[in-house]
Amino acid sequence: MSDTNTGSKASISRMQAWLDICTSSHPACNRGDTLPPPLPTRVIAVGGKRSSSCFLVSGTDKRGNYATLSHCWGNPNNRPLTTTDKTLTLRQQGIKDEELPKTFRDAVRICRELGIEYLWIDSLCIIQEQASQEDWAEEAPKMGDVYGNSYLTITAAVAADSTEGCFKERLGLMLWPCPVLLFGQQCYVSRYPTTDEESGGDPGDVHPTPPHPLNDRAWVLQEQVLSRRSLIFTSNHLVWRCARMSTSEKYPLGMPHAPNISTDNHRLLNCIINDVIAVEPGKSDIDIYTCWYRMVMVITSRKLTYEDDKLPAIAGVAKRLAATGYDSYHAGLWRGDLLIGILWNSTTLTATETNRSARAPSWSWASVNCPVSYSSLISAGRDASHIPISPLLDILDVSDPPTCAEHPFGMTSKASLQLLGVLLPVVEDESEDSGLFLIEHGTRYAQDISSFLPDHWGLNPSAETPWYCLPVCVQHDPYYRGIRGDPEPYKSSWKESLKTGFDEFRRFNRVFCLVLQAVREQQDTYSRVGTCLISNRKGTEISRISFRERRTLTII
Repeated sequence: MSDTNTGSKASISRMQAWLDICTSSHPACNRGDTLPPPLPTRVIAVGGKRSSSCFLVSGTDKRGNYATLSHCWGNPNNRPLTTTDKTLTLRQQGIKDEELPKTFRDAVRICRELGIEYLWIDSLCIIQEQASQEDWAEEAPKMGDVYGNSYLTITAAVAADSTEGCFKERLGLMLWPCPVLLFGQQCYVSRYPTTDEESGGDPGDVHPTPPHPLNDRAWVLQEQVLSRRSLIFTSNHLVWRCARMSTSEKYPLGMPHAPNISTDNHRLLNCIINDVIAVEPGKSDIDIYTCWYRMVMVITSRKLTYEDDKLPAIAGVAKRLAATGYDSYHAGLWRGDLLIGILWNSTTLTATETNRSARAPSWSWASVNCPVSYSSLISAGRDASHIPISPLLDILDVSDPPTCAEHPFGMTSKASLQLLGVLLPVVEDESEDSGLFLIEHGTRYAQDISSFLPDHWGLNPSAETPWYCLPVCVQHDPYYRGIRGDPEPYKSSWKESLKTGFDEFRRFNRVFCLVLQAVREQQDTYSRVGTCLISNRKGTEISRISFRERRTLTII
């Protein structure tokens, strides 16, 4: 069979086969639907296989199966075709196929070939270039539902902009299984699975080399997590991803082994959101919070045109997780795991923010304009379990008044935490390795803080706004030489040390802290300036102090 393009007849047949398998035999992917989903506010009616035009139509109060396009807008000087107030009527009257940029034209053809009546493309279905951004403000909160209800997400993974298209030239016979006659039996010969395929079930899009341009965009992560079915067009092959099957043309009927799904965090979150995998906090091998922190690390490392979109870009995922009823959501963190949630650290420092609270409170990762990490606090590799901790403070209240009633998961600038804990005075000193000294009774103690990770450059204490160290928790992490052991002996040793002052396993019981700065003219109110670790030799003492000299404080 001739197959020199990912849009060939053979490729179209493969797309149709995967879609038929999923819709007919994957109940989890169909979610018990008895009716097609509600259509988005506007959709593109693509027409039949012989159509040469498509139309922007209203989806209000209508139901139907529709596809979504996940794509890169690219350079601002080469923007995709858009709908504006001026062109809205023209788009409704019809768009000829030759007017569409190649990526859009390919997506329309895919829908026609697969019998999907409607297509949603953000630049055409949301009105652009409005001074008031009225339509964007109304449609942005719905983005999660748009992708979550989509029948199929078409992903132009390697197209840097809308002109490059979904379909790519390739030698398909190098990828497809080869039919052979062996001892009178019809057989198929395939390449041996790669290491990534064997260990993690990577069908070729999880860790591509070089990285796909689309995987560099923050908004796309939500699309990857929420889409029930994704058809991904890479540089030389097709990839299919749904809750029950992750595969490529190399294995047309699915990966011939049982990959560990926890290595694919996007698909794992998708399965949790859609109840394919039952997960209950504290009662499962898979920890939903660990999955969330991994996603946060990914999204903060991706590009955003507007930094204020950090929370809106994952609002759809947060909304779906909150709907499970497990937990409440506050400024990008979850109430049930706030002790870990507030201990993120910046990995690339930027200049001091002058108005951090405009987007999120200082204790939220969304308040900084750089990648953040939880790597020292969560399990690594394939393990998605929660590393045990013991609290060193109490969370009394989370105040989170809605900033925007229409978009509660995307805007949260006035949230604050009320805590009961210990504040240890610190001073900044560049001569100390960590950059900070603990002060006890007016005396400096060197090497008590083993590391200090500031949120920004240019943050400095003063007489009016001094700095403090706030012990948050002890992590019991028996990770040694690549093996994570039973944490209970380490936890027991730490508990005993609260009485005796001696911890047999103190090197594995690490004390994590926030570094806070007093807010001028607001009593007992502080903002976050970074995180730090207490040195092993001081950990037991700080743990004991944390249960004796507590006070109520608020972090904004």
